[in-house]
Amino acid sequence: MSQDQEVLGWLSIMQRFCAYQERSSFEVRKKLSLKKASSSQIEYIIQELQQGNFLNDTRFAHAYVEGKSNIKRWGKSKIIAGLRSHQISSSVIEKAIAGLTKEQTKAHLLKWHQKKSAALASEANGPKKQAKIIRFLQSKGFNLDEILSVVNPTE
Repeated sequence: MSQDQEVLGWLSIMQRFCAYQERSSFEVRKKLSLKKASSSQIEYIIQELQQGNFLNDTRFAHAYVEGKSNIKRWGKSKIIAGLRSHQISSSVIEKAIAGLTKEQTKAHLLKWHQKKSAALASEANGPKKQAKIIRFLQSKGFNLDEILSVVNPTE
């Protein structure tokens, strides 16, 4: 198989990969690296995917934010960390995150708080239980100020 046929084959595979769901350039680079493609081949394939509108990091970031917020009910900081792991630029992340509303975030936080509180119902109320709830909510991507407004509503 010639190198050109190999690149066209990889391009076809990556088109199906990107058509199935939104992908980041990082995911495509990673997958092609595993297939032992050279850096010039990878860049060519990515450029072709972008020109064919199969690959768009801005579109990926918006879809990622929407999915992780609405389906997984993640907080802002966990979503941002996920986008950074995909090597999305800060400006694109800021634009994508701007779509999250405070009301939506608060609703997700309240749901997670209720769920964790119910799971710890058999435990005695006190600082140990509260610390577990706070750590859990932080692991879901919510910042401490948001968490404390729910955990200690009177303070």
